[in-house]
Amino acid sequence: MTTLLETSQTDARKLVKSTLTGSGIEAVGGAAAAVLAILGLAHVAPGHMLSISAIVIGLALLAQAGVLANGASDVVAREAMGRRDKMEFEGGIGAQALAGGAALVLGILSLIGLNAGVLMSVTAIVLGVGLVLESGATARLNRLDDGAPASARGTRTRRAVAGSEGVQMLIGVAAIVLGILALIGLDATTLNLVAMLAVSVSILLSGAALGGKMAGMLAMSH
Repeated sequence: MTTLLETSQTDARKLVKSTLTGSGIEAVGGAAAAVLAILGLAHVAPGHMLSISAIVIGLALLAQAGVLANGASDVVAREAMGRRDKMEFEGGIGAQALAGGAALVLGILSLIGLNAGVLMSVTAIVLGVGLVLESGATARLNRLDDGAPASARGTRTRRAVAGSEGVQMLIGVAAIVLGILALIGLDATTLNLVAMLAVSVSILLSGAALGGKMAGMLAMSH
C-alpha cells in the first residue's frame, strides 16, 4: 500500500493538517450541539434549542466537508485508489456536505417558524442518512498509512476511529427511525431533540477520534 508520508512531505502535511482542522471543527460543533439538545430536553426553549442545534450540526458538517474536499484530490492521487474506493471516499464527503447544507437550511426555516415539527423531523432523517453514507469517507481516512512503524498508540487511535465509524452508522440508523416516528406525530419535539443529541455525540466522537489519529500522524512526520 502506498504510504501517505513517503510520497510528498509537503502535500502530506497539508492533507493531515487540513483533516485535523476539519475534525476539530466537527468535534467542537458536535459538543455545542449536544449542549443545546440537552438544554432543549431540559425544557429550556426546546423548539429554539432544537432548531439551533440543527444549524450548528449543519455548519460543523459543512465546514469539515469543505476542508476534506480541499484535500480529497491528494488522497485520491497518492493513495492509488481504485474506482470503488474513490467513489466511497468522495461520495462520503458529498453526503456529508449535502446533509450539513440541508440541516442548516431546514434549521433556519424552522427557527423562523415554518412548520418546525415537520422540518426538524426531515432534518433528523437527512442527518441520519448523511451519517451512514459519510462513514465511507471516515473509513478511508482511517486507512491512510503514515509510513511509520506500528506502535501501540497508532493501533489505539486506528481502533478508536474504526469504533467511531460503527457507532456513527448505528446512530445514523437511529436518527432515521426517530425522525420517521416524529414525522408521524409521536412527540415530535422530544424525539427530534433526542435525534439531534445522538447525531451531535456521534460527530463529536468521530471528530475527536479522527483528529487524534491525524495529530499522531503529524507528530510522526516531524
